[in-house]
Amino acid sequence: MNLRQLKYFARVVEMQNMTRAAETLHVAQPALSQQISLLEGDLGVSLLVRGSKGVQPTAEGLLLYRHAQTILRQVDSTRSLLTRTGSQITGTVSIGLASSTARMLSLPLMRRVKAELPSVVLEIVDIPSADLTKLVLQGRVDFSLSPDQQAIQGISLTPLLHERLFLLTHASVSLPRRQLCIRDFAHLPLILPSLPNTLRARVDHAFLTARLNSKLYAEASTSAILIPAVRDGAAATILPYSAAQPEVTSGLIKAHGLGLALSRELVLCASESLPLSPAVKRVMSICQDEIRRLVKDKTWQGCKILF
Repeated sequence: MNLRQLKYFARVVEMQNMTRAAETLHVAQPALSQQISLLEGDLGVSLLVRGSKGVQPTAEGLLLYRHAQTILRQVDSTRSLLTRTGSQITGTVSIGLASSTARMLSLPLMRRVKAELPSVVLEIVDIPSADLTKLVLQGRVDFSLSPDQQAIQGISLTPLLHERLFLLTHASVSLPRRQLCIRDFAHLPLILPSLPNTLRARVDHAFLTARLNSKLYAEASTSAILIPAVRDGAAATILPYSAAQPEVTSGLIKAHGLGLALSRELVLCASESLPLSPAVKRVMSICQDEIRRLVKDKTWQGCKILF
């Protein structure tokens, strides 16, 4: 097993098609197929299967793909550490973000990084918050901004933000113009984050404390599903302002303040064992600076800076 084989295999999994993978790798398809066959022979397992949806990894293939991503990223990081000249900073930096944070931060951060570090490629990994720290431990991402992250061995934690939660509704929903209590919106259907999720647990506890039952319309693991449901008027949700900033600004969604102690903490998480490249350190600094700017100019509302 060698790095070229891992790179080829990872690309096939990502493209789900041998021909397209060969084209992006600039190799002939027979040569690509041969390298995959050699890899399977070396490992003694089948890694890929062809079906109606294209080429898919087997269970063993999926496991190898996850490890290959980590290995290839570490090789790239090591290369950038050893080959950079002068003050030039190069390499790929991968950040894990919850969907709500990604909607607020991704685009401004990408613009800043491209303007200040033109030789750095930024990768944003948008996944459910419960999986973010796992990716940091695996080395799949260089750091994450994780909501309500508890102390965990091998991870350094830097609190960044304290975010208040808002009731997010379709613009047509009429509610009292004040800080709302549970009883004010208990009649509304709610689409909420799927468990396990600390935000969801706090919402459930608030209803339990008020001795009321929520009208659960549906559950979803990311804001990419929750927010469209609110925008279409199917249900309301409870999330930080960042999750729906574009829709609130455009008037498609209303953000109602809550007179409840409902909030979350956003924490920067990084591995204590893996060295941080100059590119990662700079992107971390830019990320924190961009968060300060977004809060200061009131683009990111309902927040208190913690760093």
